[in-house]
Amino acid sequence: MATAAPARATLIDFFHDATKRTGPFLVHDDGYRTWTFRYDEVGTAARRLAARLHATGLVKGDAVVLWGENRPEWIVAFWACLLRGIVVVPIDYRSAPSLVDRIAAVVSARLLLIGEDVDASAVTVDAPRWPLTAILREEAHASADVDDAPPVAITADDTAEIIFTSGATAEPKGVIITHRNVLANIVPIEREMAKYLRYIGPFSPIRFLNLLPLSHMFGQAMAAFVPPMLGGTVVFMRSLAPADVVRQISARRISVLVCVPKILDVLREHVRHAFPETRALQPPADSGLAALPKEKWYRRWWRFRRVHRAFGLKFWSAVVGAAPLDPALEEFWGGLGFLVVQGYGLTETAPIVTLNHPLHARKGTVGKPIHGVDVKIAEDGEILVRGDNVSQGYVGGTSDSARTLEDGWLHTGDIGSLDEQGRLSILGRKKEMIVTPDGLNVFPEDVERALLAQPGVRDAAVVGRRWDGEERVHAVVVLDDPESLPHVVQHANATLADHQKIRSASQWTGTDLPRTEGTRKLKRTALRAWVESGEQANARPVTGEDALRHVLARFAKGRDDVGDDTTLEALALSSLERVELLMALEQQFQTIVDEGAFAAARTVGDLRRLVGDGGLPAAADQGTPATPRVRSGRPSTVAKATVDKSGRSSRESAVGEAPSTIDTLREGLDDFPSWNRALLPSWVRRVSQATWILPIGRLFAWVRASGLEHLAGLEGPVVFAANHQSHMDTPVVLMALPRRWRAHTAVAMAKEFFTPHFHPAGQPLHRRVTNGLNYYLASLFFNAFPIPQRGAGTRHTLRYIGQLFEEGQSLLIFPEGKRTMAGEINEFRAGIGMIGAKLGVPVVPIRLVGADRLLHQKARFPTPGRVTVRFGPPIYLHGDDYAALARQVEAAVRALD
Repeated sequence: MATAAPARATLIDFFHDATKRTGPFLVHDDGYRTWTFRYDEVGTAARRLAARLHATGLVKGDAVVLWGENRPEWIVAFWACLLRGIVVVPIDYRSAPSLVDRIAAVVSARLLLIGEDVDASAVTVDAPRWPLTAILREEAHASADVDDAPPVAITADDTAEIIFTSGATAEPKGVIITHRNVLANIVPIEREMAKYLRYIGPFSPIRFLNLLPLSHMFGQAMAAFVPPMLGGTVVFMRSLAPADVVRQISARRISVLVCVPKILDVLREHVRHAFPETRALQPPADSGLAALPKEKWYRRWWRFRRVHRAFGLKFWSAVVGAAPLDPALEEFWGGLGFLVVQGYGLTETAPIVTLNHPLHARKGTVGKPIHGVDVKIAEDGEILVRGDNVSQGYVGGTSDSARTLEDGWLHTGDIGSLDEQGRLSILGRKKEMIVTPDGLNVFPEDVERALLAQPGVRDAAVVGRRWDGEERVHAVVVLDDPESLPHVVQHANATLADHQKIRSASQWTGTDLPRTEGTRKLKRTALRAWVESGEQANARPVTGEDALRHVLARFAKGRDDVGDDTTLEALALSSLERVELLMALEQQFQTIVDEGAFAAARTVGDLRRLVGDGGLPAAADQGTPATPRVRSGRPSTVAKATVDKSGRSSRESAVGEAPSTIDTLREGLDDFPSWNRALLPSWVRRVSQATWILPIGRLFAWVRASGLEHLAGLEGPVVFAANHQSHMDTPVVLMALPRRWRAHTAVAMAKEFFTPHFHPAGQPLHRRVTNGLNYYLASLFFNAFPIPQRGAGTRHTLRYIGQLFEEGQSLLIFPEGKRTMAGEINEFRAGIGMIGAKLGVPVVPIRLVGADRLLHQKARFPTPGRVTVRFGPPIYLHGDDYAALARQVEAAVRALD
């Protein structure tokens, strides 16, 4: 018998039930390391933050702006606000600070909760700002400095959040969402899922890779509400590059991908490039290829088994929302043997109206209305919706409420139809529909599909253009060859009905057409305004800062004269700031940047060529920066890149096909050992250290340890940061460490010490052999790995250290980077500050005294003697001034004298 779904009065009931679980809930790959948090940990953190909000003086009905990227702390902050009756106001992290100021003023925000990838310094609203990043990372060592706050009476009709729509309108509208609205969405889904819970055991845990922004209601539903119904795990990742997405799906054993259709479009082109056999599915126009015949799912699965191996055998479905899904795209993924589930909804419906049943999906439709929701089609074809999920209006009770909500029905502005089984099909937007002089309706999406099928068309949009008092079909296209515009229009028209034919066209000279943040919907209002303005094709259609300058603004230290000729040296970037700039560029442009090519860049113009940025125009209607491109990575500057219609980069190398981004990532980590943490090497290391390595070392090093009480109760991983006196430092510290720490500690060693091994060209044979042997012995017996002290490689080093932390390994590092001559302590390098702050682990200072006398760097053999190892209390580093953080660690080591 199926388990009945529990009754829900408010979302707080859902929260309490969900956080009783103890399994993994939220996973976040932030580009440096992966963080995993259990359901109960999220619940505890949310309650703690709720108590802190109460202690700060926030009360029920106050508004808090939540402005940040997808991360577990976002979910924690969301629930913390709801627990206190505080209204959440989510804003997409890519939104401009000016928009944040406007929204914060509208809702009278009392507090800003900000993410790591936003420009908070440019926000002028007078309200406190709390960083999201510390909410969960500090939980393990946070003290309960506030008592549990008294309960707040929450009702179903209380406002849970206000979502400001980000379409192509001049001013976003704040949609009021109550607990009742959201419950009307999740309760029917929960009841339906309860029927199948007994069958999901063999497939558990179900993992969702959620690429939809949490500022969008469907993204919230597929992170905070639906996965907990199944005890599932939600994975967030920083990159949207297709190779990264595929890698995450495979490595994390993802079951369901949650994304906008544009992501599936880019992944399709990536799959076609990597697996040529898939090109037979819906071949491009004029290719001369015939589509594959219809087959049973298991035959399709076998035919394309290489694709399934790449994604991982557990991956089976994609759930798409927030934008219309091209039927050809759905057909492609279905042809590979994957299930594509789509639904329909709006922010005003919190957000779901209809949803395809995963086991009874009908291609080309968005499913049936969920329980409790009524849908009908008006005489003019507009979709009308009624139910408890429908918002009662907008902030301030604007006239939009009266126009949108008539007689209890929500006028969606979409045109659609219902089939005999009650399944809904979406035809287009009512306001975007073009009415020809003959009175016939043209939906832009139909014409755009015809354009995108033409070779050489990277992207396309269709709008209505007034001509002699009549509306005509006008196309705006991005082309590989500007001279091909007449040819493209001619061939597209050959596939269209007479009333759909393109009457005029313009070429968009930027890299991407303007789209909304996150959902990637075309901003047709901005496009139509440009077309009607009569601008020439080579004019900048929409003014504003380009995407590269938007990124550089975070690193330019207030300079407003940064141009393509500006040198990176003039920006006075530290080596670690360059690493952060590289990461920011990859996120903004959704690509993988080769670290060696980045290191060779000298000017801003070099960076622009490296990421292939043509100077993306910003969206004028909301003052937001240009939306990042969703495309595959560009691994090397030797590759000549072109961008096709889906936004992907296709690459040809001067010496052949360029390597894929996944190959580039693997190559970057090749110098870091993983074999030494396998079962057999780990066993050999433990036995060897206990039976002969450390016992021999104790014959020379008479170690006296103090401060070990600082390790009591401390859970790993941690960073042990010690001053550097000799080659005996590593075994000396290991002798002083308790066994439980010693067995799970990796040691950083200078890569330059092993130059003959890593760069054998020109090196004598005996040096290559002996140096390589030393490297492998150090890796085996001391769990050591190389850190480059000069040149490229910092980003890969951080990622590798992050992987160590994910496995529960601690790190022993000597931040001076060189040994002492006379027992002095040299300046600590900034890398220790970045490791502690970015990777979110405590730093335990260690002071070594006497190791230089034991084995001076000029000595050939150790001299027996006493060595003191002093451990200090752990330090928790915060901020991005890594040099200052390194000085903080250095001061803590010096204080142990």
